[in-house]
Amino acid sequence: MKKTNLSLFIFCCLLGVVYAYDTNSKLDGRKAFHTWCIVKPDVPVDKLQGFINYACGIVNCAAIQVGGACFYPNTITSHASYALDLVYASRSTCNPEIGTTIGVDPSYGNCKYP
Repeated sequence: MKKTNLSLFIFCCLLGVVYAYDTNSKLDGRKAFHTWCIVKPDVPVDKLQGFINYACGIVNCAAIQVGGACFYPNTITSHASYALDLVYASRSTCNPEIGTTIGVDPSYGNCKYP
């Protein structure tokens, strides 16, 4: 009986690993574990504003516009983090000059990061 339980346990573990791999491999190009790209601390505001201008020319930044779900807090850092993650989601690259990846969802309230 113990040998059967051990075999069943090992089988279930392997099945879980295979399922997790299959599920994560269908992500939008991101790493197997879901990650987000946010602004590094102490990045100059002018550099962040420049990135927002660039990013919002290639991705939909409606959420950080007035009335958008991620407009508040109305700070350059907050808006740049959201824009940075939008680009990360679409291009699978976190800009190393201003961003870093994290494994904790930075979403808050009605503001959902991609």
